[in-house]
Amino acid sequence: MNILSIDTSTSSLSICVRCDDTILGEITLNNGLVHSTSLMPALQSLFNIINFDKNNLDAVAVCVGPGSFTGIRIGVATANAFSMALNIPSISVDSLHALAMNFDYFDGIIISTIDAQRDNYYVGIYKSDKNIITKIQENSIMSDDELDEYIQTITEKVLLCGDAIDIIKNNNITLAKTKDNFIKASNISMIIDNLDIKSQKYATPTYMRKSQAEIAYEEKHKKI
Repeated sequence: MNILSIDTSTSSLSICVRCDDTILGEITLNNGLVHSTSLMPALQSLFNIINFDKNNLDAVAVCVGPGSFTGIRIGVATANAFSMALNIPSISVDSLHALAMNFDYFDGIIISTIDAQRDNYYVGIYKSDKNIITKIQENSIMSDDELDEYIQTITEKVLLCGDAIDIIKNNNITLAKTKDNFIKASNISMIIDNLDIKSQKYATPTYMRKSQAEIAYEEKHKKI
């Protein structure tokens, strides 16, 4: 099976083409939220480099959030466009799960974080057992103080990854190294191995809160 994986849900961008158990190619960019201008050229470059015909794709997997509202929409719209054009499934993948997959070797609790703005973070809590990542509680939004307090209640070893590593100052936890602290599209393609992809047609964004634009609009009209 040929799978295209896409992530544009955070400040980094990652794409990958996988054929069965082989990663044919992967491109990751970390130059900020410029995905609207970077994604399509990156996809075309990847297809050219690995000499791959996009018409041979069997499925597309995409991170649907939580994360950047604009970034999520770009990735999901692109994945669904491939789905409609090629009549293949477009599969939704949790961004926090995809990030946690970088640390499936860690024997303890993996806390995956993505910036939710205003000193808040989208937080996913996972545990790895024999390199299989399992979510142990539903995703949530925490302030930096709430996250710090939560970490202090955990008795097991903790690895923290994502945007919060620069905020949490706790000497008893392991912080993700820079080389692993971003979502890799190859992980996205692995996650869907455990999903029923035939039941999915189009990917759907996951928004855990209102966008900043919506909040500003509501605040403005409250004063009218």
